[in-house]
Amino acid sequence: MKLVFSDLDGTLLDHETYDFAPALPALQRLKALDIPLILASSKTEAEMRPIAAELGCDGPMIVENGAGIAGSDPGHDVSTYRRLRQCLDQMPKDLRARFQGFGDWSVEQVAERTGMTQEKAALARSRAFSEPGLWSGSDTEKAAFEAILGENDFQAVKGGRFYTLMPKTSKAERMAEIKAAYQRMSAGPVITIALGDAPNDLAMIEAADHGVIIANPAHAPLPETERERDGFIQRSEKTGPAGWNDMILQLLG
Repeated sequence: MKLVFSDLDGTLLDHETYDFAPALPALQRLKALDIPLILASSKTEAEMRPIAAELGCDGPMIVENGAGIAGSDPGHDVSTYRRLRQCLDQMPKDLRARFQGFGDWSVEQVAERTGMTQEKAALARSRAFSEPGLWSGSDTEKAAFEAILGENDFQAVKGGRFYTLMPKTSKAERMAEIKAAYQRMSAGPVITIALGDAPNDLAMIEAADHGVIIANPAHAPLPETERERDGFIQRSEKTGPAGWNDMILQLLG
């Protein structure tokens, strides 16, 4: 049994337009082979539901950078986001001023910074576990900021577009949970394929049986790791959904 775990922005969705049309041949191939596509994104559940419906995905979804599994994650609840915002509000004012997140911006400002419509930006502000935003301070200030986060069981993760604050977990941990659930239902081994383009995807890509790094010129390339040198991780030549399409078709033969 195979499971495909995929990031959205910059991977299955175009970094600028959010279009997935170039990936349609591979999406259709997955459906023909009855291989589940499990979305793993920094987006909220509210954002991901309409995307999943458009893609025809009806299984579990890893939301908000791995901080939760949509609809089936008893280990977390909406109070996580409240605790995160309280942690921010209790920081020294000079550090707090260096970070601005979705909770600090209006719907219009989120739309402007992401290129989303205002309707989609409103969904992006409906958060349960994490806070994407932008950092404007020095490296020294960032170290102090992240130290306070760590004392409160939170971390900062760099994505393709934003600096995201979240609990100390990852997409890789949620992937392992979902794999275990499918393994209990499967008579044979479960093989995982994970695709992503940004630093917050790397743990998931590293943990998969077959990892794929999707090219994204909008940020620096992900570093080469031992898993890649050993042949377990490949890189696409094309960017976004076109690269995603090529790599899925290649992996499926």
